[in-house]
Amino acid sequence: AGGDVGMNSDTARRLALATFTGAAKLAAQSSEDAATLRARVTSKGGTTERALASMEADKIKTAIGRAVAAAAERSRELGEELGGD
Repeated sequence: AGGDVGMNSDTARRLALATFTGAAKLAAQSSEDAATLRARVTSKGGTTERALASMEADKIKTAIGRAVAAAAERSRELGEELGGD
């Protein structure tokens, strides 16, 4: 996606990794839930707010929920398959 907006692949990769690493560290070091932390770092009218609005319009929360449910279902299936031997 970074390449699609003009970044070279190395810069895009480093930015993506730094963003996710920073978010994970913040979440790991805080007792607050992810929604509260996200609200704290989301500036009104800023880039994060715009990105979040875009993801909300694309119903990413629903897609992630379906992915988690699919993985959980497969986990149960594998447990039954492996537990049955």
